[in-house]
Amino acid sequence: MNDLVFVDSTFDKDKSKEYKLSIRVSSDGFSFSILNANKHCVALERFKAFNQNTEADTLNSFKELIRNNELLNLEYSSVAVLWGSNQAVIIPNEFFSEEFAFESYQLCHNLSSDTELHWNDLDQLNSKNVFAVPLSFKEILVKQFSTIEFFHHSTPFYKTAIKDEIADNHPKVYVNLQKEYFHIIIPDRNGKHFINSFAYKEDADLAYHILNVYKQQKLNNERSKLIVDGLVQEESKSIQLLKKYLANVEVKLLPAKLRIKNEIPHKEYNQFINLLNLTECE
Repeated sequence: MNDLVFVDSTFDKDKSKEYKLSIRVSSDGFSFSILNANKHCVALERFKAFNQNTEADTLNSFKELIRNNELLNLEYSSVAVLWGSNQAVIIPNEFFSEEFAFESYQLCHNLSSDTELHWNDLDQLNSKNVFAVPLSFKEILVKQFSTIEFFHHSTPFYKTAIKDEIADNHPKVYVNLQKEYFHIIIPDRNGKHFINSFAYKEDADLAYHILNVYKQQKLNNERSKLIVDGLVQEESKSIQLLKKYLANVEVKLLPAKLRIKNEIPHKEYNQFINLLNLTECE
């Protein structure tokens, strides 16, 4: 993966104001993509890890990486930041208010004075995805880019999953796999969607949580299809383990329209799927 950094031959720095920059940031590193006016990816930067000895080292590392990256010092038509974490709360629109968002988030997660609450519209779920961004990271990004829109990295996953055809008898189960946690959604035709996030350390933990969801939701292990994307590949141990218990397991690949380097195997793009699906949030 070390060579998975590319800029397409069509990329023109003088036309950067026509491009859209999307950055995925988490507490341990970042990656980014650049899309042209036709929503085709013209540049993709692999994950760059931060120096994490101390919090100050992490922030200084982030500043330095941005400062030294030529592509991140151009002007763009828009800049979207995808914040990566397993901490978010989904609130139905009928109950949503700023005050209720703060109360609900604090019931589930710690909301410290050095973080700021944001939310994204999940129109097809009639809900808001509420999450917190550390002010230290926000300040660095705002200083570098004048106008930014923040998204939780699960937002494009949910929006993409809910657009699929919803089965009546045997619902599909969608999982977005990240390092040490995953998001899961089971769309329901009647609007009673199951949505949750789980932490895990080992492949057995991951399989346990998913199989337990199947059990609790009374799904048929032979008929309800499991669709997994994110930090996963077909040959992953977790996928092979799940296939022992579930008859229909699919590793979802990035749509062909979002790929630009045919010589790079499709599976290598999986880790970027939320970043490149950010166009689903527009």
